Amino acid sequence: MDARIVNALIGSVYEILREVLRVDPKVGKPTVTKSIEVPHSIVTVIGITGDMEGNLIYSFSRKTAAEIVSSMMGMEYKEIDDLAMSAIGELGNMTAGKLAMKLEGFGKKVEITPPTVVSGENLKIRSFGMILKLPISVFKEEDFDLYLSVVEDTKG
Repeated sequence: MDARIVNALIGSVYEILREVLRVDPKVGKPTVTKSIEVPHSIVTVIGITGDMEGNLIYSFSRKTAAEIVSSMMGMEYKEIDDLAMSAIGELGNMTAGKLAMKLEGFGKKVEITPPTVVSGENLKIRSFGMILKLPISVFKEEDFDLYLSVVEDTKG
């Protein structure tokens, strides 16, 4: 995967988490993987279309989700209700939007789809193309998994 895309992803994630959650996230080493493993119970998927096709996928536990929503709302939030799910989707939307802007900075015009947020146990996600995994530590060690799958990069 183009190093500019990897760097744009890392920068986007770091900037949004720092700005929105007011934390200093630690971004782990990106790795290329063949599949998406979902050890957590909440997953958000945002489609990417245009010069680059694929998905931005992230997951975390319900506990981490409650911490994220609490930080976003500025008050303690324990229940993962519709409002919390909307906030979680918006975090993904902001991250994908920042990524789209950074990609456009080096000539890749992309559009993002509205986020889809799924909650449940034993979730499985199948994605095609090259998959980049980015482990992130927000509140504790690697409590946030992010994947970027790229099926087609029409502008090399």
